[in-house]
Amino acid sequence: MSAGVGTTVPPLRVLIVDDDPLVLESLRETLTADGHGVTTADGGQAGIDTFLAARAQGNPFPVVITDLGMPYVDGRRVSSAIKTAAPQTIVLLLTGWGQRLVAEGDIPPHVDHVLSKPPRLRALREALAQCLDAHPS
Repeated sequence: MSAGVGTTVPPLRVLIVDDDPLVLESLRETLTADGHGVTTADGGQAGIDTFLAARAQGNPFPVVITDLGMPYVDGRRVSSAIKTAAPQTIVLLLTGWGQRLVAEGDIPPHVDHVLSKPPRLRALREALAQCLDAHPS
């Protein structure tokens, strides 16, 4: 793991998809304070729609953070739709079952990194840095 405490991530456009307004707001505040441009979407379908609309306007999101457990359209469907439309997009999955998914090898195929929910700030920063290292633009 090359991502250390001093890792700096360049400013990114980030889409956060979750059905919990408290999670959306806390992640938005944290990432905005780190210099990122953040858009939030309330739920899976809104996230897919927001992602596709931004991409169609020529202003795509290089990073999407999505919750796994959402009603109607869950994080697996969100990540699949995003990777189908733009395979180079980094998808981080938030879940209360993060460690279990990793331990059981049940990470969805369209996800670059799994973070336990609620994510620790350091873990979120390290995940972004690792994914950027693995997917240079």
